[in-house]
Amino acid sequence: MKRIVLLLSALLMLAGCAEYRQITVDEVTVGSFRFTGTSSASIVLNATVNNPTRHTISIETVDAILMREGKDFIKFSLDGRPSAAPDTVSTVSIPVKASALDPISIITAGLNLKSWKLEDLMVNGKIVLATDGGARKTMRLKNVPLSDIVDRLK
Repeated sequence: MKRIVLLLSALLMLAGCAEYRQITVDEVTVGSFRFTGTSSASIVLNATVNNPTRHTISIETVDAILMREGKDFIKFSLDGRPSAAPDTVSTVSIPVKASALDPISIITAGLNLKSWKLEDLMVNGKIVLATDGGARKTMRLKNVPLSDIVDRLK
């Protein structure tokens, strides 16, 4: 699950608003991972972001569903509003909530995450990024293979 969240968060920062192509994410690490229940977790990702633009870029909304073999598997949502200051290279903390939609499916799928195939995982959702000037960029993900997201981030 940690790997999936890392990839989604990096994609969020890359998807950007105005001048977003100039923004780079150099590294994403898990700052903390804490189970908040039997089927949910609170995750803080730390991303090194280079924002050479003149705008503060922030992640406003994340609503994403990770699907495994065509079934809703894990729901991700943003827990806060992380931002990258203009004309800086900084570490941005991205708080994410993850909830298993069908906890039994995790057990039946096997708890060894390394044995799962990326081809079996698809992402559906919406990401909204905003600038301090009020501009917004909405990116919709519809049946995007997780393997494509991984390839894009390499």
